Amino acid sequence: MWLLCDHDPIRGERLHRYLDKQNVPSQIATKEDEIPEASSAYKLALFLGEWNPATVRRVKETLGVSVLYCTAENVRPERFEELRQQGYDDVVPYPPAVDYVRHWERTASDEERGGTTALEKLVAGRRKRSYTELRETAPFAPPPTPITRKAKVICITGVKGGVGKTTTAVLLANALVAKGKRIVVAELDPYGNLANLFRLERTVTADRYETLPDALTEPELEQNMLRTPAGWWLIPKGDRPLGLSKDGVSRLIHLVGMYADVLIVDTHAGHLVSTVIAMREADVVLGITTTDRTTWTGLRAFLQMSERPAYLVLNRVRERPRKAVSVGAFLQREIGFRVAAIVHEDDTLYRRVQQGLTPLGSRKTNAKIHQLVNTLSITSKEAKPREA
Repeated sequence: MWLLCDHDPIRGERLHRYLDKQNVPSQIATKEDEIPEASSAYKLALFLGEWNPATVRRVKETLGVSVLYCTAENVRPERFEELRQQGYDDVVPYPPAVDYVRHWERTASDEERGGTTALEKLVAGRRKRSYTELRETAPFAPPPTPITRKAKVICITGVKGGVGKTTTAVLLANALVAKGKRIVVAELDPYGNLANLFRLERTVTADRYETLPDALTEPELEQNMLRTPAGWWLIPKGDRPLGLSKDGVSRLIHLVGMYADVLIVDTHAGHLVSTVIAMREADVVLGITTTDRTTWTGLRAFLQMSERPAYLVLNRVRERPRKAVSVGAFLQREIGFRVAAIVHEDDTLYRRVQQGLTPLGSRKTNAKIHQLVNTLSITSKEAKPREA
């Protein structure tokens, strides 16, 4: 049984019901005098909210269990160390990933020795410094048999920043959700700002996908995403300086691929592991570039890392239509990939972005995005078996 210590009874009851669905028995304590003095029935304790450090240490000593701090907020390394000094053994996101938390449970062998948990062993082998800056990642174990992925995965990438990758991802999501599709945008660029763009608090981040279980129900998955005002789901960037690991990206694509109709992955402009893995696992890769030569130098070799169909999107174009078509034809010859769309500079769109407003394209811009959707046949994908 898990002991849930939460001054907020409503939140505590919500977590209790969540754990009950995971077949994890739990008991709620909202006050210090409700915490049992001694019992061998408890395997670990989860604390939510602010508690007296003396209470935390008392629970650890009298019950002989690990005590974990559970929060929906991002925990910086300095805050993590502060919590460690208060007696907490680890910090886990709310709601917790049950498979991960179970690593901290008191085992039967511990109970046979008199109910004493080998906390020193657990701490010595702990998996991370904080839940936003992981030392290790949970290995992703794909299903042993071929799976059917529901979502069409679109990777949006490029070799230089400032070409409009993020706005392209948002406009694509807007266009597809308007067709009644279930859309998820995953921000794998550690320098992205999509949550701020929609004025959303990053109560969840992509970092969670490093340690989430390899199988989740739809309600559990939705707890690890944010709903945007536009109607589609967002997985905001994490706090890992170099982005997600191979396991994290593979797990994210696997989990969301079973849930969404379309998964749009906004990557970093460079050879980060997360970008390379996303390009290799996507169904379609879009290389975003402009007419500026510096934004497409080296793009050919970059896109060739993908084994999937790759297209170019000539974005933020200021040349006249006839000249833009000529530039597009030149790029197709030089880079060797088809130009799927030519999107002209939309001053209104970028003014809204600079002002922190929801990105909305003009009629001409939206027409180009719909043309891109049709070119890629995004809405007509048939689910097909894929090797995990």
